[in-house]
Amino acid sequence: MTPEEIYQIWAPADSIWSPWVIPVPFAQIVCLGLDAAGIHAESRAWEVDLDEASDLAIVVDLPGGDGIRLGLALAIRGFRPVPVIDGSPGPFPIVASHPDTADTALENRLHTIAVDMRELLRGLCSGAVLLKELTIPADARPVFLLDAARMAGGREIRPEMFDNRWKALPQDFPSGRMLLEKGIRRVLLIQPEIEQPKEDLAHVLLRWQEAGISIYCATRADQVLMEPLQVRKPRNFRSLWYRALALLGLRRGAGGGFGAWPPESKSG
Repeated sequence: MTPEEIYQIWAPADSIWSPWVIPVPFAQIVCLGLDAAGIHAESRAWEVDLDEASDLAIVVDLPGGDGIRLGLALAIRGFRPVPVIDGSPGPFPIVASHPDTADTALENRLHTIAVDMRELLRGLCSGAVLLKELTIPADARPVFLLDAARMAGGREIRPEMFDNRWKALPQDFPSGRMLLEKGIRRVLLIQPEIEQPKEDLAHVLLRWQEAGISIYCATRADQVLMEPLQVRKPRNFRSLWYRALALLGLRRGAGGGFGAWPPESKSG
C-alpha cells in the first residue's frame, strides 16, 4: 500500500472524524511484512462496558505504538481511531517492518532523530490491514490517538538532531460544541498514570470541560477504573498568544507538521 492509501484507510471519506486525522506521519511511511496479529486479543482484554458508553469519546495519550494498538483494539469494539499526530518520523523514509527485522543503517541514523516513531509507524501499518477488515459506522464514537513521547521525554536536543518534537493544539481537535452535537457527553483520558494531563492536552480537555463535557481518567493497566478528572487551568489558557508561545523552540517542516534540522545543524 502507498502512503496515500494507508492514510485514506485511517481517514475514510465517510467518517465525520476524518478531518482530524493529521496526514504528517503517513507521508514517509513504508510498510513491509506487517499484519494485525495480536490486536484482536487486545480488544478482548478491554473491560469497559461499551454498551453503556454511547456518549463516550476516548483520548489515548500513551507512548508510540502502545497508543495505536489500543486505538485499534477499540476499533474492533466499534470506535473510530483518529491519529492526531503532528510529528514527522524523520528526514528520510522509515521502513515499518517487524521489530525482529534488523536494519543496521536505520539504527545508525536514529540517534540523530529527537523522537523515535518506529513503533508508531508499525502500528499505523498494522492498523491499515485491520481497518480494511472492519465496518465502522460513519458516526462511530472517536478515540483520539496521541504519542506521549511527542516532546522526546525531556531528552536533550543536540544541534545535529532532526527535531521532530510536537505539541497537541486545540485546533487539532473538534470543539466541545461539536462533540455535544454528536452526542458525546463524556471523555475518557487513558494515560500511564491517573494524574493531570500533559500541559498541551490540558488546553484541549479544559475547553471540552467548560463546554459541559465530563472528563475521566484511567490508566493503560486498569481501564475499568474511570476516575473523574477536574482539569486544572494550564498556563496561557485561551491566551491570544498561546499558539506562538506553545510552539516556541519547535521546528516546523516545509511540508507541514513538525520536524526539521535546527538552523545551526550541519546534518541537513
